[in-house]
Amino acid sequence: MISKHARFPLFTFVIASVLAVGCGTSDRETQTVRLLTHKEFQLPEEALKEFTEKTGIEVLVFLEEDATSMVNLLERSSDNPVADVVLGIDSLERRRVTEKRLVEPYRPIAIDQLDPSLVLQDAMLTPVSQLAACLNRSKSRYELPKRAVNELPDQGSIPLQAPTKISDMVERQHAETAVIPDPLSSRLGIYFLVALERLHPEGVEGVVPWPKLLDEMLRWGLEVAPSWEEAWFSRFQPSAGPESTETRSLTWGSSGMPSVSVRFIPELPEEVDVAVVDSGCIKVVNYAGIISNTPNRRDAGRLVDSFVEPLFQYGLPDRYGSRPARTDILKTEAWRRFGVDVTAIPIDEWRIGPLWQQWLLTWKQVADTVASGEEPVPPVVQVTLPSQ
Repeated sequence: MISKHARFPLFTFVIASVLAVGCGTSDRETQTVRLLTHKEFQLPEEALKEFTEKTGIEVLVFLEEDATSMVNLLERSSDNPVADVVLGIDSLERRRVTEKRLVEPYRPIAIDQLDPSLVLQDAMLTPVSQLAACLNRSKSRYELPKRAVNELPDQGSIPLQAPTKISDMVERQHAETAVIPDPLSSRLGIYFLVALERLHPEGVEGVVPWPKLLDEMLRWGLEVAPSWEEAWFSRFQPSAGPESTETRSLTWGSSGMPSVSVRFIPELPEEVDVAVVDSGCIKVVNYAGIISNTPNRRDAGRLVDSFVEPLFQYGLPDRYGSRPARTDILKTEAWRRFGVDVTAIPIDEWRIGPLWQQWLLTWKQVADTVASGEEPVPPVVQVTLPSQ
């Protein structure tokens, strides 16, 4: 019985007629396995079709809005699972899933092919993809315009110095040219908040806390878009040039975003006007797992095995610019040409597990204060009196 909280299947790979011919019988009951995922995780549909063709098992796909609502559903339905396999649990939700035992330990057959740094010792979840979330900027916006050797540069056209870190956005010239997806409505925006907090935690002596940095960024003109699609495809226009005041030349994305920028272009260009800022990047891992108390553990394990197979892994570089968890999978042509390898620090899943939703409340308070025109709360000045 499907929980009333579950969504209707988005798609189902129905091959019952093929099975009937292959098995020589028409009355055999079709095998199915239920997969729970969410709208922000791009499924490699060809790989799921191949799984059905090889095993004769139909994959029934159920969708939730995002990773958090998906885990909420798992928690509510733990006594009567709504699915057999879950896919798309990110680093922010890993702690809750494992602490509450919402999944069962399982080691896929091809586990040795996975990046060892991603594999969990307790085998509660299987890594399927990874994302290096970083700042992205225009290249041309920060380059000197071409001029003759004997020609002096036009003082009015001297470009900005390219930003090198997240905190550069507290400077007006960078804040007013930047746009980020809103953490209150975008998962990629939440990753920006996590990266900001990692570099500027509260309560650490000598470190400017992130709420203060955010306040300054917003007051200097940092734009917050409702979704990553709005930020990336609409507001971020790297080639618009310095004279454009309507678009932005700095945004939050990933090390794979330069390849994402060409996904709708029929032929790959020679180059893209996007550079990745290799500083302050964080690594986010997406996991799959067998849901606890599933009555169909055998087929669930076979489906998780397929997530580690080459066809599924090759199809994983998604709209965020993710990469496979396997180390031997060739990247897509766009990723090979435009993707960037960066130093990304893994999210401290056990520390921030219970904290990131509290940070969202603080973010909202700061954003609402700036939007209302209120002045920021002045810092408390401690005065040390000289000794007598």
